This record gives sequence, C-alpha cells and structure tokens, in this order.
Amino acid sequence: MALRAAAIILAAIATAGCVTSEASTCGDLICPTGRVCARGACVDQSVVTACSRLIEGDSCSVVDVGSGTCQGGMCLVGRCGDGEINAIDACDGEDLGGKTCRDFGSERSEGLKCAADCSFDKSGCVGYCGDGVVQPSEECDGAELGDKSCISEGFYAGDLVCTSDCTLNRGGCSKRCGDGERNSFNEQCDGQDFGGSSCARRGFLGDVVELKCTEVCALDVVSCTCGGERCARNTQRCVLSDGIYTCEAVP
Repeated sequence: MALRAAAIILAAIATAGCVTSEASTCGDLICPTGRVCARGACVDQSVVTACSRLIEGDSCSVVDVGSGTCQGGMCLVGRCGDGEINAIDACDGEDLGGKTCRDFGSERSEGLKCAADCSFDKSGCVGYCGDGVVQPSEECDGAELGDKSCISEGFYAGDLVCTSDCTLNRGGCSKRCGDGERNSFNEQCDGQDFGGSSCARRGFLGDVVELKCTEVCALDVVSCTCGGERCARNTQRCVLSDGIYTCEAVP
C-alpha cells in the first residue's frame, strides 16, 4: 500500500494548498494526462477526485490505495508514525526508503535516521560536507579550515573562508608574491617593483647588470654583478671595454 500511495502522491506535498485541475504545466514540470498540479507537484487525478465533495480533515478513500484524510484538497493516505513511507513522508521510523548517509554526501553509509516528523535526521552521518569536520576529499568545512589561512596560501593579509561546497575561497586574501607589488619585508622585490632600490643606490656603480627579481620575490644572484663578479661598493666602478668587464677604482 505504501509503495502504491507513494507512486500516486508525490512526497513533496506535505501542507495544505490550492489544487489546479486543468493545468498541463506545473512550474517547471509538465503534468501528464491523468495528473494535476498541486503546490508545484504533479499528483494523480484520483487523489483530488476523492476529496472533491469533502472538507478538510474528512476521511477519504483512493481506489487500490486505501483510506486517508483530505488535506489541501487531496486524499493523503497513511500518516507519519505508522512505520511506512507514505506520500507525505521522506521516511518513517525504521523505513528510510533505501537512503543512507551516502545519499547526502557522506563518505560512509551508516548513521542516517528518521526524525519524529518523518524527515531525515542526518546528525549521525559523518564525513559529509557540512558536518564541520574536514574530510580527505574536502579543503575545509564550515569554520574549520584545516589549519589553513591566507598566509599558508601564499598571501600576507586578508581572511580565508570556506564555501558551501567545502572548497576554499581565497577571494578575501590579498598581497602576495607575484602581484607586482613589493608588499612585505619577506619580499626583496616583486616583478619590476624593487621598492625604489637600484644597483647604484646599493653602491654598485658602472656597467653592472641591473636588478632582477626571481619568481619567489628575491633578488636574482646576477643582480649588480660585473662580468659575473661584484665590485667593491662605492669604491669601485664596473667598466665594460672591448667586451671585457673590469672593476676599476673610483677616481
């Protein structure tokens, strides 16, 4: 009886409401012949007919299904708490309709229960996005970021947050190596930003290699060299003559 009832009355219908008997469309749905639209779902015409001359709360009966109660202009068979999944139940007692925690994103099947109002109680499920515990397949979960922060993600400032699908949102983080701006004392440079420094200001004079920045925001070892070597600061000048580099004393 329960399976037949569930086939006739969609589980989405749990509250009283207006029944439309002539619509072929039902929101985003198209109701086939023999079904009508009721609060956004398609139900069997017989469910509506059974209550057409009755009032809310009257007893009713659907052929080949059984007896029920008129609710919202429909004959709903069964009730929450009878131990069987009826049309308005997601579950009932021990009857979970074959559902497990895995159906709700858990990495384990055990733990799903049915609440007193015949809705699913997922509190016993573990290993799913939203349980507040970071699983191996998740970057984060709720407020739990797994010891991660903007700094651990390569930034110097901002707030790291977790999205509803348990992935990290780095949009609130800012200032990092590679953004073209020398942001922190950890960076000697960033792209072409050397913080106003130059080889001359560092005391390396003449035809030296200009400052170069690496991908990790540190000065390249060739910076300010003279033919592969460094002249003495301020007292020598790098001179290029006939393709030969030499360090000569500053006059």
